[in-house]
Amino acid sequence: MNWEALGAIGEIVGALGVMATLAYLAVQVRQNTRAVRGATLNAVTQGQVGELRWSSDISTSMRRAIHEPGEMSEDDTHRVTEWMTAAFLARQNEFSQFKQGLLDRDKWEQSEHIIRLLVGMEWVGQWWKSYGKHAFTGGFVACVEGIMARESYDVAGAMKELEQWSKPHS
Repeated sequence: MNWEALGAIGEIVGALGVMATLAYLAVQVRQNTRAVRGATLNAVTQGQVGELRWSSDISTSMRRAIHEPGEMSEDDTHRVTEWMTAAFLARQNEFSQFKQGLLDRDKWEQSEHIIRLLVGMEWVGQWWKSYGKHAFTGGFVACVEGIMARESYDVAGAMKELEQWSKPHS
């Protein structure tokens, strides 16, 4: 065998090594992407669970915001504003994660539904107009306002139905 033949064999072996390395890297990138998406979904879910725990701490203020927004005290307004800001910051994060491809469409649609529920409250709609839309990124503001323009949800009516249903029947 001459040097040219050995050189050609070496080039083939080297090319095969490069192809194997690229295949291995492609598998690793795919697995890493799945892991990042899973971690993102877990973080979003944990954040939503935390919001539910926090909202139970302000339930009286939240009920006033839903049913009697004109009767809210200064403390009620502060509590609900603080919670709304945190809730919308979480939705903005989810919006960003969705735009980056780290959150799937189903989970983002769930987040859109949460936004729709929140902005369906008269008090939250007013909060959004006077405060909320000025505290968030332009893309997220456009998203929320698009949701508000498409449809609204009668949260107060739904809550009254649920409360009526939950009362003991005699």
